[in-house]
Amino acid sequence: MNVQVKSFPGTRPLGAPVGLSDPLKAVEAITLLRGAQAYDFQTGTDFDDLADMRMKLRKTQISPMFDTAVNRSLADRAFWVSAVSPEGNTVAMQAFRLDDADPNLAEWALGWMMGQYAKRQELVIPGAPHVPDHSATMLISGPIAYHGELWIDNQHKGIFENFTRTGMLLAMLKWQPEALWCLGSKAMATRGHFVRSGYVHIERSFLRWNWEPSGAEQVEWIGIAERRHLEFMISEMTSKESRHQLSSLR
Repeated sequence: MNVQVKSFPGTRPLGAPVGLSDPLKAVEAITLLRGAQAYDFQTGTDFDDLADMRMKLRKTQISPMFDTAVNRSLADRAFWVSAVSPEGNTVAMQAFRLDDADPNLAEWALGWMMGQYAKRQELVIPGAPHVPDHSATMLISGPIAYHGELWIDNQHKGIFENFTRTGMLLAMLKWQPEALWCLGSKAMATRGHFVRSGYVHIERSFLRWNWEPSGAEQVEWIGIAERRHLEFMISEMTSKESRHQLSSLR
């Protein structure tokens, strides 16, 4: 008996080859984001440069996840993005790194993060041995991209959405991971910053600390953008209505 599986426009049947459904639209979406503002977005893989940039602009040390002292292969598995204003000043930065969540993001994340801080001899103490039950992160495994080091100068907050989305789509094009994920504060989660970036799934208490990492809160929220979420964002951004809205930001 022959069984035919029907598919619908914009969907991918189970078992289909890995890849973007429409790479050209992904490139178009990034072009639209870059063209909708006067800032120059730059990328790099030298994380000593990013560490120097952070120290100069924020007066703080780069996080262990992007520290070359504890991660020797960062140039092969990570990249950073900065935004330079028309006056020539660096006013924003963010970074992405590719990892493998095994057996899933929920089981892997805490041990991975504690290991990163331990390599730099920084003490962090979890407040719970695992994430809350029924977390969506239990369903995510394989190649995932961590989004960190996000900072935007207070005088240039208007580029937030374009800047973060540009980085996320670049990570999608570069690695085509199963998902992107980030950690943030209650304020970021509840004031819409995650959603504006493209993280459509948000959970409270993903990580809980008795002794939290520097710059983190005791209760950390997670933002998740699965591959399908990013493909939807690309499709929505490249519609006629969205192109008009982006062009109006010039």
